[in-house]
Amino acid sequence: MALISKLFTTPTADPKLEACLISDAAHLTPGARGEHVKKIQTALNELSRGPGRENFNLEVDGLYGPKTAAAVKAYKNNPSRRILQPWQTSADDIVGKRTIQSLDTEMDVLENESPAQDRFVSTTLAGAPHDHSKCPIGAFRQGAGGTVSFLVNHFGTPVNPRGGGRKINLGGEGETKYLGFEDFLPNFFPGPFRPLTSSLPHRCASDICLRDAPISKDGSVEKGKNEILRIAQPACRLTFCGDVARFRNTLLSLGTVVEHIVMADPRFPGTNSEAIVIRIR
Repeated sequence: MALISKLFTTPTADPKLEACLISDAAHLTPGARGEHVKKIQTALNELSRGPGRENFNLEVDGLYGPKTAAAVKAYKNNPSRRILQPWQTSADDIVGKRTIQSLDTEMDVLENESPAQDRFVSTTLAGAPHDHSKCPIGAFRQGAGGTVSFLVNHFGTPVNPRGGGRKINLGGEGETKYLGFEDFLPNFFPGPFRPLTSSLPHRCASDICLRDAPISKDGSVEKGKNEILRIAQPACRLTFCGDVARFRNTLLSLGTVVEHIVMADPRFPGTNSEAIVIRIR
């Protein structure tokens, strides 16, 4: 495994931080000085900005002093980051393997977030700007250092949902929760528990998305289409990223195309994925 964030690898990978990732002896402790400490301070500042967050506001002076040590402890004590070992009840002030990997991963996400602007579909694994550290565990995260099991990715998911009603992810596993989507299934399917769409009232959804999931209910595309129409409000936005060719006629019959793109799929280097956004009639 290697560092992947631009902060830690540009113009070249920082050897002291690379060593910290693989060697206990290279852990960073209070009293350390140097450019590598500046990068840790910068990461702590960048990842703590925003309402409801820590906002460390450290001076980037390259000195691992008491304020930097306190910020490291606060960063590690955030339970959503899952840095503490099972036997730990409180964090220490050392930047070790798990801490540097977490800082690197979060910086990579921050550096590669999709700009919201007018786009409707995320073209990156990071999705729209948000606190990615609070996302659930997923299958992998792709970076320059390879594929790593970490947090859910958001490639092909909605950006700037319409809002005004319930946001429903058919077949989702938490990858759109940060946008306020709820995961549902048209019928029972292996995997984490998700309630059935049959429990949803008519015309409740302002936004519906499917990613790598078929338009289907009880094995029928027509039933799947009808279930989408049942729960969709007028002008509901449907975001579909998957086998567009297979479901093209069904998708086009639902309403008007808002966006249609073919994009490089960072989950599978060298491949493309197709996404289509429909405004349901």
